[in-house]
Amino acid sequence: MSTFRFAEGAAMFDSTPIENLFLLEYLPIAPEAYLRVYLYARMLALHPELGGDMRELARALRLDEDAVYAAFAYWEQQGLARRLTDRPPTYELISPRADGAFAANPMERDYYAYRDFNASLQALFGAKVIESHEYRVANDWLNVLGYDQAAALRLAEYGIATSRSKEPGPVGVFKRMDKLAAAWADRGCRTLEDVERAIAERDGVNAVAQAVLKRFNLRRAPSLDELDCVKRWTGEWGYTEQQVVEACEETTKARTPTFAYLDSILKNRLNGDEVYWQDAAEALRELDGPQAQPTPDVLKRYAALRRQGFEKGTVALAAVQCRRKKKTRFEDVEWMLGQWAERGLFTEDAARRYIDDMQAKARRVRQVLEKCGLERRANMDDLALYEGWRQKHGEDVIDFAAECARGTRVPMKYADKLLSEWAAAGVKGVDDARARNEVRRAERRAESGAQKGAPANPALDYAQREYREEDFGDDFFFDVVKEYKDGGEEA
Repeated sequence: MSTFRFAEGAAMFDSTPIENLFLLEYLPIAPEAYLRVYLYARMLALHPELGGDMRELARALRLDEDAVYAAFAYWEQQGLARRLTDRPPTYELISPRADGAFAANPMERDYYAYRDFNASLQALFGAKVIESHEYRVANDWLNVLGYDQAAALRLAEYGIATSRSKEPGPVGVFKRMDKLAAAWADRGCRTLEDVERAIAERDGVNAVAQAVLKRFNLRRAPSLDELDCVKRWTGEWGYTEQQVVEACEETTKARTPTFAYLDSILKNRLNGDEVYWQDAAEALRELDGPQAQPTPDVLKRYAALRRQGFEKGTVALAAVQCRRKKKTRFEDVEWMLGQWAERGLFTEDAARRYIDDMQAKARRVRQVLEKCGLERRANMDDLALYEGWRQKHGEDVIDFAAECARGTRVPMKYADKLLSEWAAAGVKGVDDARARNEVRRAERRAESGAQKGAPANPALDYAQREYREEDFGDDFFFDVVKEYKDGGEEA
């Protein structure tokens, strides 16, 4: 005996007929509100005298007008309604039979071929209607990318589950998953089993990416490029999640840590540069303060210096010297080590002996500068001059030349000129230098006297008065005190 039947007299003539095919295939998956709209529209189609537009239909069903339009869009996608006009919108209802209107329209035939698939897609989104564009995207997964229907449905389901939105909509989900579907298809994903395996792999990668984002204090989902980075770290390079998260500590020097920055750090570790990280950090602290830490680029360059043969202490010593000169860039350390390399100073002991020697020379040159009347620190040009002087003269001769140069416009240049002349004249000691200097002074006085013997200026050749002692008698001066001691004649 059937569970349901009409009571006697209940089957009235003007009842609204509903096909069994609709009840079997469309009713189970149709959203409740859309089903109410469809059934009410079937009644209005039988009784056009009732009239009623979309607004009245919405009012009768106690729905928003937008919900009514969404319902008709849904039934259009299901192939049970077709829009005839836009202003005002009118529709005709189509029989759900397989030999109905679908046979006349190729696009609708394609839709009907995937009707169950499309209906299952719609069921995933509930009341949010999938538009034609999103259906075409999903159908391309089947026809173009080669997924089977179960795999494609799983893709859409995974897109909804991983959405950041509380109520994921078809537009965002299909846009995001279309890129992933193409990427997985390139890897050979076709079946539900393939997709499940790819999802499991991605979820593991996603967990690492989320851990990194948390360390970066970022509250968002990882991008596809960021997930590709994590996949490279955990797949190709073999890092564990813990190792990746620990490496995030080295990004603290960057103002805005990124996956690309972390990628460089992990790549340096892979190349073996990581073994120098602590040494590089110590050198940078000598250069730029106790909080300094090496960036991936600096670590790479530090490792290159060490591989050139510089010892750890040599690099640190160069950093100390640079900081004393108020140069705190790693490029300055590289430049200084380049100068040391030309002198073969790769070990810490050799570099320290060189520094001690240079500091002693700097102190000596400072004394020479003081004898020249200069109050400043020695620079590299001063040291170079001094090195040249020492090759030809003793220290006492150099001091004497500096004293002779005192008061000149450019003392160090003047001293250099003197010492060059003395070297050319064969001066051996300070006594010879003094004698040579006296000769030079005599020659200059002679030159000056010759200049004084030159013809006088005619303009100055005029008769001048000659004064005698009697010209300066008592009447030559006016004694103010004597003259006005009583206040003067008019007092």
